[in-house]
Amino acid sequence: MDMNNFYYKVDKFFEEKKAAEAEQFMKDTLAQAEAECDAGAVITVCNELGGYYRATSRYAEGIELYEKALKIMNEMGLGSSEHYGTTLVNYATTYTMAGDIIKALNLYTEAAEIYGAAGLGGDYRLAALFNNMSYICQDLQDWPQAQEYLEKALFILKSQPDSEIEVAIANTNLAGVYLAMDLVDEAKVTIKKALDIFITESGTSDVHYAGAVCTLGEIYFKENTFDKALALFREALSLTERDYGTENLSYAILCENAGVCLKEMGQDDEAEQYNAKAAAIKERISL
Repeated sequence: MDMNNFYYKVDKFFEEKKAAEAEQFMKDTLAQAEAECDAGAVITVCNELGGYYRATSRYAEGIELYEKALKIMNEMGLGSSEHYGTTLVNYATTYTMAGDIIKALNLYTEAAEIYGAAGLGGDYRLAALFNNMSYICQDLQDWPQAQEYLEKALFILKSQPDSEIEVAIANTNLAGVYLAMDLVDEAKVTIKKALDIFITESGTSDVHYAGAVCTLGEIYFKENTFDKALALFREALSLTERDYGTENLSYAILCENAGVCLKEMGQDDEAEQYNAKAAAIKERISL
């Protein structure tokens, strides 16, 4: 089976905004591959169709496909291969989005071990995997482990060409972890590294820049420097509106942050305006 043609047709369907046709084509191709006992094609289509189901929140259907692909690879003796690790990552990401983060973390850990054994210790994919694992640990409030995974990701990213923005994003996340651990000085040093990289590489245009600005605002708030925190939250509000508009949770949270600063500064009326704006946004987006 010609998999290059398969990818070409799938991409074409999505370019033409024909998602239903793309799904049906992938399902038909999977049935054909199974009928022809073409194990490699089955594995490929399971991963591609599983990704579509993940993107459309049809997690159970995606999980079934990944399990099929992993079973076939194990039967073929490929259980320690790079491709097996990649399928595990896709499988784990689906579990993450479905809300089973413990299962996802176990699968990510298995994938990381496979990548390492396959000689991919300095590969960008492993850095992305460590980032994912850190996010889960943050959800679990296991801050030391979250820090360790981010530091591993940063070690890899710093050796990759053209990875400056990814380094800035990872430093932003690491600063947030430090702040959660009350390591305020470490958080400030780390977020300023991130901001310097963003400014050098893309000015203020990168969509992740607002998150770094917000993190520095949170650090100043932690230090009771409310005027500086407020200025940064207002800047982050402007950046978020530019990039995503105002009808989103990030914008609402920034409004709340600004409101808390104003309350601490004795400006209750303006604080209430920000809080009312946040409440209205949350109601409109059903939170």
